[in-house]
Amino acid sequence: MAENVKVVVRCRPMNKREQQAGNKNITQIDNSTVNLDNPNDPSAPQKSFKFDSAYGYAATTENIYSDICYSLVESVLEGYNATIFAYGQTGCGKSHTMQGTTYNLSAADPNNANNIGIIPRSFEHVFEAIAVASDVRYLVLVSYLEIYNETIRDLLATAGGNTNNLAVKEVPGEGVTVQGLSMHTVHGMKECVELLEMGAKNRMVGATLMNIESSRSHSIFTISLEQMSSDVGQSRGVIKRGKLNLVDLAGSERQSKTGATGDRLKEATKINLSLSALGNVISALVDGKTKHVPYRDSKLTRLLQDSLGGNTKTLMVACISPADSNYDETLSTLRYASRAKNIANKPKVNEDPKDTMLREYQQEIMRLKQLLTSDGSKLPVVDTGDSLDLTAIARDSAVSFEAEKQVLKGQYESEVLNLRKEYEQQKIAKQELVKDIEKIKSYYEGQMQQLIAKKGADKPVERVEPTVMDKQEIYERIKEIKNGLIGGERANDIQLKEKRYRNKLASEKRLNALATAISRVEQSEDRDLLQGHYTDIQQELKARYEQIRQQRKRIKSLDREISDIQGEFQTDRADYLATIRQLEKKVLFFEAVYQKALPVLRKDGRYWNLEVLEMDSEWNDDLKKWKLPDDSVLRVRLPPGKHR
Repeated sequence: MAENVKVVVRCRPMNKREQQAGNKNITQIDNSTVNLDNPNDPSAPQKSFKFDSAYGYAATTENIYSDICYSLVESVLEGYNATIFAYGQTGCGKSHTMQGTTYNLSAADPNNANNIGIIPRSFEHVFEAIAVASDVRYLVLVSYLEIYNETIRDLLATAGGNTNNLAVKEVPGEGVTVQGLSMHTVHGMKECVELLEMGAKNRMVGATLMNIESSRSHSIFTISLEQMSSDVGQSRGVIKRGKLNLVDLAGSERQSKTGATGDRLKEATKINLSLSALGNVISALVDGKTKHVPYRDSKLTRLLQDSLGGNTKTLMVACISPADSNYDETLSTLRYASRAKNIANKPKVNEDPKDTMLREYQQEIMRLKQLLTSDGSKLPVVDTGDSLDLTAIARDSAVSFEAEKQVLKGQYESEVLNLRKEYEQQKIAKQELVKDIEKIKSYYEGQMQQLIAKKGADKPVERVEPTVMDKQEIYERIKEIKNGLIGGERANDIQLKEKRYRNKLASEKRLNALATAISRVEQSEDRDLLQGHYTDIQQELKARYEQIRQQRKRIKSLDREISDIQGEFQTDRADYLATIRQLEKKVLFFEAVYQKALPVLRKDGRYWNLEVLEMDSEWNDDLKKWKLPDDSVLRVRLPPGKHR
C-alpha cells in the first residue's frame, strides 16, 4: 500500500545575532499551515504552505516526537523500515532537533527534557518496547556513518579499522549497502548513547558566521532490529527485520553569509552539491513524467534511495528561520518540503530476509544442539566448513603424522578464511559460498583420508568420544549467542506497560486529530467551489464578482510565485557557476603543475602521455575515483652492433 512521505515544519526562535541585527519575524504558523511574508515587498500577499504539521518556536522536540515520530518508530518494531531526517538552511536547528544538546533522559532531570533530540528519544522508545515484549527475542545492531566531502566515513570504526572512503554497493535482495561499515550489537539504551557520543566526537564540525558549531557533513545513525519467537533454536518461526535511519543533514549555505574560506568553502561546495542532488531526486519523483531518478548523483541520495520512493516510511522535518534576512533560504526550504510530501513510498513488513544475523545464529544453535544430542561418538561435519572431521584419526599416531595433520588443517582453515573475506568484500550469494567451501572441504578431507591410509590403514581406527570440555565449549557458545539477544526483561513491569499503552494511545489520538484537521481544510476548500443557489440576480452578480476577485487574486499570487521561482533559479544558477569556476581554477592549477613536471617524467613510462594514460585508466563509479595503471617502463631494445 502506497504511503506519502510525511513532512512537518519546525521554526526556531530568533537567535541573539538576529535580535541584535534588528531582524523581523516573517513567519506565522497556524495549525498545519506556514505563512511567509515577503520583506522585500510588504504589499505582496503571504505565501502559504500546508504540511502534515507545523511547529512554532514554543514547541519542544518532545511535542514533535509524540505527535509524529512515535508512530514511525513503533512501526520499526513491527518489521517496517523507517527514516527520519532534518532538512534546511545552516543554523536552523537540524542537529538540535535530531541529536539535541544532551542525551540525559533521566526523569530526575526535567529541565533537560526540551533539549533531548529525536535520536536519543528513539533509543528510549525502542528499548522500553523490547523490555516489555513477551515471547519475542530481539537482536539490535547499530551503525553510524558520515558523508564528508562525498566520502563515507565510519564514525564507530575501531582503532586500525578502515574508516575512510567506504564504497557503496547495490546488492540484489539487500538494496544499497556500505561495504566495510562496522555493525555493533547493543543490549540497552546506555550502550546506544555511548556509541552516539563516540560517533559525534569523530564527526566533522566547524565554525562559520551563521553557526559556531556547524555540521560539515551528513550523518546517518542506523538501528537494525531483528526479531523472532523466544525459542531461537527452533527451525521454524518468522524472522522480521525493521530498520530505523536517523539522518542529520548538513545545512545549505551561501558563502556571502557564512564567510567560509579554505576548507570550510570546499566543504560548503560539496554540501550544496549533495543537497542539490537531493532536491533533483525529490523533483524527479514528484514529476510523474520523469523516467530516470538521479539517485547516483551523490552518496547521500544513494543511501536515501529506499527512503525516497522505496520500501520505507519516511518523515522529513523541515527546519526554518523566522528572520527576514533568511527569507530566500526559508522560502526554498518550504518549497522543497512541499514537493517532498507528494513522494509516494511503498513500505512493507520485512519478513524472513535471508541475510539476517538471527537466521545465522538460529542455524548455529541447531548445529550445536545436534552435536550434543548425536548418539555416535563421531561429531558430524558442520555444513559451513568451519572445521574438519578429524575424529577418525588414530590417537597413537606418530609426531610426524600429527604435524602433517596440523599442516593440512591449517591450510584448510586458511583457505576458508580467505574465501569468507572474499565473500564479505564482493557480497557473493551465500549458496555460492557454501558450494566453494564444500569443494575445499572435500579436497582436504580426501587429502586427510590419503594420509590416514598411508600411515595406518592396516590398524582399526579408534573412535574418539567428545570430551567434557567439548560439551562445555558447546554450551558456552549457545549461552553466548542467547545472551546477545534481548527482550522481555521487564515483561511483568505493570507501570512500564501502562506507560507504553498511554503513549501509544496518545500518539494515535494526535494522528487522528491531525488527519481530521487536514480533511476539514480540504473540505472547506471544496465547498468554495460548489455553485450556490441565489434568490435574485443581484445576489448572483455579487457572488460572481467575489469569485472573479478571488481568481484575480490567485492569478496575481501565481504570477509572483513564477517570478520568485525564476529569481531562485537565477540564484541557484549563480551558485552553480561559482562552483564551476572554482573547479575550473583547480583543474587549471593541476594542469599547470603537470606541464611543469612533464620535462622530468620518463619518456619510456606511461605518465608522460595523458591520452594513453586516460585510455589505460579506469573510473570507479562507486568510489568516484580514477584507478591509474602502474607506471611500467617500456624497455627499448636496440639491434646488436656489428663486430669488427
